[in-house]
Amino acid sequence: MTRRRRHAWWVACAALTGGLVVWAALRFGVLAWLGDEKHPARPVMEALSWIAGIIGLAFAVAALVVAIRQERRSADADTSSEPETTKTGRYLVELRDGKGVQVGDHNTQTNDFGA
Repeated sequence: MTRRRRHAWWVACAALTGGLVVWAALRFGVLAWLGDEKHPARPVMEALSWIAGIIGLAFAVAALVVAIRQERRSADADTSSEPETTKTGRYLVELRDGKGVQVGDHNTQTNDFGA
């Protein structure tokens, strides 16, 4: 199977599974106890949801800090490995009757000889 087909199968299976779970929850009243304010499990679930929210926020902040540090390290590594001419970005070129001359860093040349 190609990559695109596998991805389509995963999406289709996830949508089918999600639909089945929602149908079962509505059909059999699995989540009905959340609406009942006097149900004994409701305060426990509310407390756990607060804890889960705080832990999720802590993970998000930690991931953001790690991403910012990695971005700074990669930016420092990119600028320090390049030659001095790339850092300044200026070229002084005087050319007469030149053919096939490239000026700059990381250039790409494509030749077409009229086929």
